[in-house]
Amino acid sequence: MRVNKRGFVNKQSVKFRIIVALVLSKLTDILLSAKTTLPTLLNILGAPSWMLGLLVPLRESGSLLPQALMSGWLITKNSRRLPWVISMLTQAFFIGIMIFVPLLVLPLFMDQASRRYAISIGLLVLVALTGLSLARAMTSLTMKDIQAGHLDKGKRGNVVGIASTAAGVLSLLFGAFTLLSGKMDEQVILIIAVLCVVAMLVSVLTLKNLETKVESKRGVGDNAAKEYLSAAKIKAYIATFSGQLGLFILVRSCFVHTALIAPFYIIWASSLSSQNGLITLSSFIIAQASASILSSYTWGTLSDHNAKLTMQLGALMVLLVCLATVFIIQFELAQSIHSIWFIVGYFLISVGHNGARSGRKIYALDVKEGADRTDFIGKANTSIGAVILFLGAFYATLTFSGNLILFLVIALGLSIGLLLSVFMKN
Repeated sequence: MRVNKRGFVNKQSVKFRIIVALVLSKLTDILLSAKTTLPTLLNILGAPSWMLGLLVPLRESGSLLPQALMSGWLITKNSRRLPWVISMLTQAFFIGIMIFVPLLVLPLFMDQASRRYAISIGLLVLVALTGLSLARAMTSLTMKDIQAGHLDKGKRGNVVGIASTAAGVLSLLFGAFTLLSGKMDEQVILIIAVLCVVAMLVSVLTLKNLETKVESKRGVGDNAAKEYLSAAKIKAYIATFSGQLGLFILVRSCFVHTALIAPFYIIWASSLSSQNGLITLSSFIIAQASASILSSYTWGTLSDHNAKLTMQLGALMVLLVCLATVFIIQFELAQSIHSIWFIVGYFLISVGHNGARSGRKIYALDVKEGADRTDFIGKANTSIGAVILFLGAFYATLTFSGNLILFLVIALGLSIGLLLSVFMKN
């Protein structure tokens, strides 16, 4: 930690280092997206198609479900630096396993034309993704305490907004590159892997000396796993979902639809005009990156003033796009609408999702303090992870009912969330 001659911490230096770490983390999330890069990887490897449906649930729920258990252990510790560093290095390790081993190592020892090879290499990717997500869970918990420990209230959303905007610029350049190259081949994915591993290592070097102390709750005992499964612990866990905190978790569960709608919307829009070059993977990447650049800083700043309103506005924007989609499907208007408007629709979904995400993050940071915040965030994220798994399975089944029913149910989920959010405290 940089300290001036009088012994005071240089807050601007700390803020800059946290922003750098957040930018690199967000950029890695974008480049290794379970919606774009990883499906492309499995297709290149020839993995069975059923594995594609496991990518998003493993990526999202794998980083959320363990957080209650991890937070039970973490609140017994007063330092956040070492757990964060280990989690980042673990992510770098699993990125290497997930990309380099399938593309560079296994082809040297196995017959690529065999069915066994396709299944084995696909399972390797899924297992590595699970490991990456578990490490990401610890990163998420510890980074929130690092932010809260070194950034004042009223400034945290601003930092998140700056980081998201910077990551958006870099991902926009990446999207432009893939658009010009025409496709994301093995060479591009290898470059992504190298960039992500380097990003993890640079993040560690940036914050490795930034110590973050949080008051520990040593009374909970050292055997966190055993205590987590005890009757008293289960009772305390259930108590978390009462009152305003329980309402926040319920609203957030509804607002998860701002993320769940994205893959369904992309598949629907792409199927409308397979011969139109505008509706491509790269165009959606550019739309998402543009949304991050143009909206993240604004959402972050608004979150500092009113995190609840930020969540509501973001969810409302996605709801309006969802209802417009329902209208287009119901009256069969797709062929009379220029393809650019479907890209604009995804841009608005991305803007809305960024708003709902930014708002709920700052709301969670401000609603509790210290070890209580770590404990609550861990429990909330575990609950949301379970919700994502349930909704993922539910919507996978619902796809057989057609796009109209699918988008109507998503709109219903967002509407319920907006109604419930009215009763949340600012």
